[in-house]
Formats: sequence, structure tokens, C-alpha cells
Amino acid sequence: MNLKNIYFSWLIYWGKMKGLLNGIAEAIILLASLASFFVLIYQFGFVQTPDSVHILERSRPFILLAFFTGITLRYVVRFQEIIQEKMLYLDISIYFLLFAVLSSKIFFKDAIAHSLPYLSFLSKPLFIYILLLLLSTIHLSRQAFTLMQTRIKPSLLFLLSFVFVILVGAGLLSLPNATTHRISFIDALFTSTTSVCVTGLTTVDIATSFTRIGHIIIMMLIQIGGIGVMTFTSFFALSFMGKSSFTSKMMLKDMLNEDKTGGLFRVILNILFVTLLIEGIGAYLIYIDVQDSLPGSMSDKIFFSVFHAISAFCNAGISTLPDNLYNPMIAHKYNFHFWIALLIVFGGLGFPIVFNYLKLSHHTLKNGVKMLIGRQKHYVHIPRIINIHTYIVVTTTLFLLLTGTILYLNFEFDNSLKDLPWKGKIIESFFGSVTPRTAGFSIVDIDSMRPPTLIMTILFMVIGAAPMSTGGGLKVTTLFVALATAFSVARGKEKVEVRKREISSQTIRRAFATIIFYLAWMSIATWILSCTEHETHLFTLFFEICSALSTAGLSMDFTPSLTPFGKIIVICTMLIGRIGVLAFVVSFCKEYTKKNYTYPQENILM
Repeated sequence: MNLKNIYFSWLIYWGKMKGLLNGIAEAIILLASLASFFVLIYQFGFVQTPDSVHILERSRPFILLAFFTGITLRYVVRFQEIIQEKMLYLDISIYFLLFAVLSSKIFFKDAIAHSLPYLSFLSKPLFIYILLLLLSTIHLSRQAFTLMQTRIKPSLLFLLSFVFVILVGAGLLSLPNATTHRISFIDALFTSTTSVCVTGLTTVDIATSFTRIGHIIIMMLIQIGGIGVMTFTSFFALSFMGKSSFTSKMMLKDMLNEDKTGGLFRVILNILFVTLLIEGIGAYLIYIDVQDSLPGSMSDKIFFSVFHAISAFCNAGISTLPDNLYNPMIAHKYNFHFWIALLIVFGGLGFPIVFNYLKLSHHTLKNGVKMLIGRQKHYVHIPRIINIHTYIVVTTTLFLLLTGTILYLNFEFDNSLKDLPWKGKIIESFFGSVTPRTAGFSIVDIDSMRPPTLIMTILFMVIGAAPMSTGGGLKVTTLFVALATAFSVARGKEKVEVRKREISSQTIRRAFATIIFYLAWMSIATWILSCTEHETHLFTLFFEICSALSTAGLSMDFTPSLTPFGKIIVICTMLIGRIGVLAFVVSFCKEYTKKNYTYPQENILM
């Protein structure tokens, strides 16, 4: 046998071995990731005994060693793919950090303890737990991302991702260290759903029923649900994967509403960056305003600020204070209410709108600097930075905010706003026009509102926020397209045109389908709830379902008194409202295959 035959035989053998070794590496990493989550849950979710502390201390090095073995083996068999990772240097840095921790715990324990005492933090339990959380999150996200390369429908995968996180969240909120007193699993499931679906309806008092650990879990669920489960998973997966399939790219393109598959990672990175930037600024402004009003230490006040900034930007409407934002400690902190309202507005505008205006600001600033230093004589325009979608969302949002503020001020002037100064009247009226559009924060008792205000609140809840935002509802673009189509029909105009652009027939069909399915589920859910909640007024039930389906989170103090079956109905309604009624129906429908023929048309009497 000559050398060429030996070489080719080796290549065939090595190809088979690579597949086997890669499977072993992924299995080891998966087991280590699951073990990490189990250890983290047991460590922080349960009261520890000396025996459990000893077992946890002995298990940590073995999990780290399993990660090191699996990742090393993965590097060997998939080197060509790994060097194409977008965050290769970060991946390698984490790998060497893992090696350093193992060296301080196992490999060179005595040498490091005597010669490098300043590296003792590497063996601290908290540092190890942070490393385990980081490693397990990265590799579970990377492995979960492979599901996108299957033939599962994107809409169904989107639904299942929310269901999975909700169930995990319910389990975490049922842990002994997460609650001040034992709550039922249905209440934990309800709280997890309202957090992930960024709704705000609660069957238990968030402030008194959960500990700091419970509040941290709720905050993380809000953040994941607000940005999107798939967005988080895709970020970690694309960061630490050399390449992704065409199927997964197409699914991400549809999920992010992009026109092309190129640059998807940059879009996800921008979403995370903008989210953290706005939430960080909001948390700082909230802290400045409430630091002298709230009891507790500085860390308590910082946590309060961060929690409410995340809850506001993600349009969750969940507060760590009893009675929400009309708690006496902050009921008259009008600047605080204004910052919360602004965060809600930014979160409800949607990421494409924010990106468009950031792009416009960058272009304007760049032109200004060039004109100032004499590199160009006049302003250079870039066509269509502010596209038709941005125009519709911004104009509709401004119209709703302005009219809502004026109407709320008029309806509640002698009621809930009666004893407030003019600054308070204006800010609370503005807040009252913002929060119904899927935010859910309460500055007054909903039961005390006048009937016209309640009707306006329901209308605003149904309208909702913008697409690709953290809010829910029908969406302002759906309402705009439906109204524009209705006026075009009234005028006898065949095409629907806005600012010299024609709205596609597909967009019009999706708008009316969304409205039909939305109203259908609202009617069905209200009817079912009227069967389970016998002694409750129909308007209260309708208000509750509208709030759940629009992920608004406002309630006429009825949610805690729901029956177990009523809670399940509201849970399903919140989930459907978060993923979208049309997406929910599409996920269970068989995809239609386009036929190359048409039937004769016939008119139907209307």
C-alpha cells in the first residue's frame, strides 16, 4: 500500500472519528451544563445544611473538569469552524480562565496558594458559580440554536421557546429561597408567565411574596421575555459558533424582520446594546430621583432602580412595591413617574425605530462635523433613513400620546387628579396615556377611574405598541393599515397609498387577519371566564382579558381572586398576546402550497 492510499484511508478514518469525538464532546458539555444549573439552583434556591455545602463544594471541581474536557475535545475536532467564531478571542479567554480556575483548584493548587496568593479569588465559590453560569448559558444556547436547523416551523419554535422559559421560571419561583412563604405552583406559573410575557397581572403580591432572589429571577424573566428568548439564544449561539445554516439564517431574518440574511449578528448585537444602554440611563435617572425617598441601603436602592428600569423598558409593569406606583413612598414622585413613562415609550417604539433615529443622528452629526471643518459645503442627504414604517409608528404614537394626555386630564381633572399640583396633573395625565398601551404600571386605583377613562384605557390597550417592540396589543401599524384601507374603500380607491408608497396586499391581509383573530380570542376568553367566575361583572372580565391579551397588565383588582381554571385562561391569553394572535394561529396551521391556477372571481353581497 503506497503513501497516498494510507493518507486517504487516514482521512476517511479521521472523518468518522471526528463525528464520534464531536458527539462525545457535545454530550460531555451538555451534561456539565445541566449539572451546573442543578448545582446553581440547589445552592441559591434551598436552605443549605453542612452536608449539602460539603457535597456542593466537592461537585464544583468535577463539573469544571467536565467542561474543560469537553471544550478541549471540541477544539481539537472542530478547530476549522471554531477559528471562524465572531467572538473567538472571548471564547479563548473564557477557556484559559477555566484552566486557571482548575489550576487553582486541582492542577497546581499548592503552588498557586503559596506563590500567587493574589489569585485566590479564582477558587472562591461565587466566582466559580459565575463562571459555571456563563459556560452553561453559552453552550446550552449554542446547542439550542441547532434546533433552528431542523424542520420545525419558526412560529412554532418561537412559541415553544416562550413555553420552555415560562416553565423553567415557574420552577425557579417555586424554590424555597425565592418566596417569603409557600405559594402554589399555579401562582408561580402565573407570575412566570406575566414576567416572560411582560404583562404585569399578578395573583400574588410581588413585593411581599418573593425574596430578593425571587425578585432577581422575575427581573431576569422580564429581560429575557422583553427582548425575546430567541434573541438571547441567537446572540450566544452566533457568538460562539463558527457558522450557521441557511435555514437558521432565514428564520432569524423573519424573526428580526430584516430584508437580508447578512449582518444578522450585528442586528442582534445592536438590540442588546441599545436595550442595556437605555435601561442603564433609566436606572441612573430613577436612582437620582428616589435615593432620598426609599428606605434601605444603597444596594437596595440600586436594585430598585435597575428592576424598575428593566420593567418599564420591557413594558412589564411589575413593581417591587406594594400597590405598584401609587405606593405612598413614591405616589407623588412626579419626576420618577416621568422617567418610567419615557422608558415605556422607548420600549414601545420598537428597535427598528430606535435604530433608524440613531442612524439619522449619526448621519446628521457626521455632516455637521464635515461642514464645520470645511470638508463639504452643504448637507448630503441619504435617501429613506426614515422609512414609511418609522413614519407610521412615530406619527401614530405621538397622536395617541397627545390625545390620551388631553383626554385623561379632562376626564380625571376632578377625580384622581383633583388634589395634585399642575405639574402632577400634567405628568400623571401623560403617564395615564402611556401605561395602558401595554405597560401596566398603576398610579391610581383602576376601580376609582371614571367610565370614560376606563373606555379610553381599553381602547389604548387594544391598540398597543409598535411591532418589534417590547409591547403588545394589535400594534399601531395594524390599526393604521386597517383605517387607511377602510378610507380607501370609502373613497372608491383600489390602492392603499401612504406618503407616495403603496401598502402591499399581503400587509393588508395580515392586518385584517390579526384583527379578526384578536377579537375572536378576546370574545372566546371572556365567555369562558364568565363561566368560571360566576359572580363577577362582565365588564370586569372583559377588562381583564383585554389587559392580558394586550399584555397591558392593568386590572380592576380582580386578578388575585381568579379561580384556578380562570388563572389558566388568563395565562394562555397572556402567552398568545405576547407572541401575537396571528403567529399563534400560524404555528398550528399547515403551510399552504401555492398553486399555479386561479378560479373565476365572484362578488358576494356585503
